[in-house]
Amino acid sequence: MKSLDEVAESFYRFFKEGVFIPAIDDISTLTIEEAYECQRMYQALRASDGDKSFGYKVGCTSAAIREQFGFNDPICGCLMTPGPIQEREPLKANQYHSLAIEPEFVFTLKRDLVDEDITDDELLDAIEFIQPGIELHNYVYHYPQPTRQELICSNGIFAGLIVGSHKVRARDIDWILEKVKVTVNGTAVATGVASDIMGSPLNSLRFLIRHFSDRGKMLQAGEMVIPGSATELIAVGAGDKVACSFTNAGEITASFG
Repeated sequence: MKSLDEVAESFYRFFKEGVFIPAIDDISTLTIEEAYECQRMYQALRASDGDKSFGYKVGCTSAAIREQFGFNDPICGCLMTPGPIQEREPLKANQYHSLAIEPEFVFTLKRDLVDEDITDDELLDAIEFIQPGIELHNYVYHYPQPTRQELICSNGIFAGLIVGSHKVRARDIDWILEKVKVTVNGTAVATGVASDIMGSPLNSLRFLIRHFSDRGKMLQAGEMVIPGSATELIAVGAGDKVACSFTNAGEITASFG
C-alpha cells in the first residue's frame, strides 16, 4: 500500500494539473481517520503552493446529497483559495473539472468556538453575520465506487466559494423553515429548506465544532463556515447563469463563460 502522502499528492496534482494518477488501488481501504490525515496533507501541499485557508465546510448534510452520493454521514473540509470569490466576478467553466454548484449559507464567526455542547442561542450569538453563497465543486470521483474516504481526501471536492454582498443577522433566519431555491438560466432546478441540513444548519455547525474538538482544534473568530446544501449538487457549464435565493439571506447569482 502506498503512503498517505502519496495519496494526498495524487489529489493535489489533480487539483493543480487536472491529471489524476491513483496512488492506491482501493481508497476504501483507508480508515476515516487516515482519510482526514490525507486531507491534512493535501491542505499542506496547497498551502506550500501559496493557497490560503479562510474557513471550513461540512458536506453530505442533507438527504438530497446523501442519496446523490450514497453516503449516510457528513464530512468536513477546508475552504481554500480561490475564494472567497466576490459575486459578479467573471468565471470560466473550463477552469473547473466537471463543474457543479450548491447553494450555501455562509457563516462568518465573531468568536472562537470550542464547546460542542453549545446551545442554539450561543451559536447564534457567535455568528457575526450570514451571507448567501454558491459553493463550486470539481465533481469528479476517480474510483469506480464513490466513498467517503475519497470525498474526504479530495477536501470535499471543494473548488471555490462565491459569497454575496447581502448580510443579515443569524437571528433573522428561520433555521427550520428558511427556503432555498436554485435556478439555472431562469428555470428552477432545485428547492429545499434549512431543516433539510441536519435538521438545522446550526446542527451542522455543532458537528464541525465537535469534529475539531475531537482533534484538539477549534473554529476561530473571522473564519467562514458553510454548513452544507439543502439541495443536491447541480451540474453547470459554459453559458449558464445560476441564481440561488433564500427567504431572508438574500440572493446570489453567478455566470459562467
